[in-house]
Amino acid sequence: MKNKKKLIDHLKNDIYCRIGVSKIHGVGVMAIKSIPKGINPFKNLSKEKEKIIELDDTDLKKVNNEVKKMVKDFFGANQKSYDVLYDGPNHLNLSYYLNHSDKPNLDLIEGPSNYLEFKTNRNIKKGEELFINYNDYQLQFAKAKA
Repeated sequence: MKNKKKLIDHLKNDIYCRIGVSKIHGVGVMAIKSIPKGINPFKNLSKEKEKIIELDDTDLKKVNNEVKKMVKDFFGANQKSYDVLYDGPNHLNLSYYLNHSDKPNLDLIEGPSNYLEFKTNRNIKKGEELFINYNDYQLQFAKAKA
């Protein structure tokens, strides 16, 4: 039950994005709700990669409708229960779908244990695409590996 509660809280509070059609190039990462400045929009609960928790519609009752749709789309569309990865949709690592901009709304910073993580550098509105500057990303990644 403890893990189930953590997952439901995570779905309510930490899921901000999904893949969508980009006006810039192919697909991109879109905000499904407003994202405050200074937030990592790809936050995961843990490093566990294969843990699955079964949820049903009752468990998802207080989760944002867009996040709920995403859970259903990725973890069991047209079913009465959903085998959800412990980290929820954030386990899918949406950051791989970020497009480039010279004026990005995400920065790459060094997080705990020398891991690189993304942080919003301004408030982002629902429906807005998230961007990273690929040049900054390559520099930060090289620096972190050194």
